[in-house]
Amino acid sequence: MKIPAKMKGMPLNKQIFGSMFAISSAIILLISIATCSIIFTKVMDLETKSSIQNLDHINSQLDFFLTSVDNYTKSIIVNAAVQDATNKYNTKKQKFSELDQMRLKDELNTIIQSTSFIYGVNVYSQSKQLIASTEVPTNEDSLSGIEIPSDRIWLSARKTSISDRNQKIPVLMLVQRFYSYSTGKMLGYIEISIPETSISDIYQNTENENNTCIIDSTGSVQSTDGLYPMYSVYPNLDNALYKNKSGFYFINNKIVFYKYFQKLNWYIITQVGGSIFLQPIYFLIFLSVFIAACGVVICTILSHKIARTITSPIDQLILHIQKVIQGQWEPVPNHTEQNEIGFLFNRFNEMLVAQANLKDNLLKEQKMKQKLSLDLLQEQVNPHFLYNTLDNICSLAEINENETLIEVVMNLSKFYRETLSKGSFFVTIQDEISITTAYLNIMRIRYFNKFEFTISCPDSLKTSPCLKLLLQPIVENSIYHGISQIYETGIIKIDIAESENGILFTVCDNGVGISEKRIQEIWEEQNSHFGLKNVDQRIKLYYGDQYGLKIKQNADKGCTITLEIAKEV
Repeated sequence: MKIPAKMKGMPLNKQIFGSMFAISSAIILLISIATCSIIFTKVMDLETKSSIQNLDHINSQLDFFLTSVDNYTKSIIVNAAVQDATNKYNTKKQKFSELDQMRLKDELNTIIQSTSFIYGVNVYSQSKQLIASTEVPTNEDSLSGIEIPSDRIWLSARKTSISDRNQKIPVLMLVQRFYSYSTGKMLGYIEISIPETSISDIYQNTENENNTCIIDSTGSVQSTDGLYPMYSVYPNLDNALYKNKSGFYFINNKIVFYKYFQKLNWYIITQVGGSIFLQPIYFLIFLSVFIAACGVVICTILSHKIARTITSPIDQLILHIQKVIQGQWEPVPNHTEQNEIGFLFNRFNEMLVAQANLKDNLLKEQKMKQKLSLDLLQEQVNPHFLYNTLDNICSLAEINENETLIEVVMNLSKFYRETLSKGSFFVTIQDEISITTAYLNIMRIRYFNKFEFTISCPDSLKTSPCLKLLLQPIVENSIYHGISQIYETGIIKIDIAESENGILFTVCDNGVGISEKRIQEIWEEQNSHFGLKNVDQRIKLYYGDQYGLKIKQNADKGCTITLEIAKEV
C-alpha cells in the first residue's frame, strides 16, 4: 500500500499524533483480554468451588456411614443378648442350638433396624468362627486368615450377594473385638459391612458430569462410579496426592480434585474434563474476542498508514543499530522520505560507511602485516637448521659414519618434505608429530644421544588439523636452553590430548628450568628470531585470543610449555 503524498514530508510530531489510532486499538485489545481473563478466572473459581463442595459432601456422607456403623457396633457389643449368646457359644458350644442362633440374628436385626447402607452384621467367636449373621451364611463366613492387629479395623472385602449367591459384591467392613462387661474377658468379634454400592450412590446421584472414585493409600480403587474397575490401580496418581491432604492437579487435559479421608486413610477423587470447565465461558469469550477483533480491524484500517509511516522507519533503524553493536556495519537500506527520518537515515548511513571503511582498512592492514611477519619468521627457521645439519652431515661423512649419516639424511628429508607440505600453513597432527620426530632424531645425533624423547597422542586426534611447526620451536627451546646445560640424560615428553575448548599440546623437559623473570622477559622482548612469543602470536592470529602458549617452571626441575589450539580451524 502506497503512502499518500500528503503524508510524505509531514513533520514527525504530526505523524505521532496520527499514531494515536494504533494506541486505541491496543487499548481495545487489552480491555478485551482483561475481560476474558476476569470471566475465565471467575468461572474457574465457581467450578472449582463446586467440585470441592461435592468432595465435601461425599466426605461428610461417608463419615456419617462410618459413624453410624460405629454407633451400631457399640450398641451390639453391650447388648445383653449378644453377650450371653457369645459367652454360651464359647463355653458350651455343644449346647448352642439353632434356636439360639436365630434369637441372636433377630436381636441383631432389631438393633440395626434394616438400615439401608448396612449390608449385614456378623458375630464371631473367640476363634473367629461365625456364630450368627444377618446375611446369607456361606462356608467362607469366617475371620480365619484375617489379621486383626488392634481392637478395631476397617477392611475391604467381597461378600456373597443376598440376591445371587454366585455373585460377589465389594464391601467395606468394620471388625471389632468385644469383651464381657462383667468379667472383661474377650468374647469375640463384631463385623458390620457397608456395600460399595451404598458409597458410590453418594456421588452417582449428584447432577454433574464428573468422574468420581475413592482410592486407598496404595492407589487401589475402593469405590467407583464405573469408570475405573474395583480394586484396580488408579492411573492418574500424582506426588501431590500424598504430600497434601487435599487439593488439585492437572494431568492429561483433566483436572483432578482430591480430598483426604482420615478415618480410612483414603482419598476421594473427582476427575473433571478441561472442556467442562470451559463450557460456561465459551460464548462470553467468543463474544469478547469478536468485539475486540472488530475494534482492532476498524482501528487498523484507520491508522495503518500513519502507524506504518512512524513505526516502520524507527523500528528499522533500531534493529540496524543492534546489528551494528554486534559488528555488522552494513548501511541501512535506502530511505527516500524527505523529512526528519530521511535526514537521520542518510546521515547514519554516511557514518556507517565511513566507520566501516576505516575499520576494514585498519584490520586488513594490521592482519596482513602480522601474517606476513609471522610467516616470514616461520621460513627463517628452516635455513638456519639446514646449515647446521649439513655441517653435521659433512662431519659424519669425513669419519665414515655411514649408518648415522644415512639416518640423518633420511630424517632431514622427512623433515623438509613434511615442513614444505605444498606451501600449506596447516597440516594434520600426525604430520606435525612426524616433523617433530624427524627434528628430534637429528638433534639426538648432533648432541650424541644426550636426551631421550616420547610423544603420545590419541588416534582420534591424529587426523585433526593444526598449524605447521607448532612443536619444533618448543622442543628446540627445550634442547638449547634446558637439556644442553645439564650433565645427566635429558628427557623430553610430548603429550597431545583433547581439552575442554580444543587440543592441548604439552612439552615437558628435565633441563635447568626457567625463572619467572626470564618468562616475563620472553613475553616483553622484541626479538627478530623465531621463538616462543612468535608461536603464541601465530596461534592467536589463526585461532583467536583465547588460545595460545603458556610457560611454567616445574616443581622439581625442568620446564613445561603448554599450547592450546581450537579443534577445528
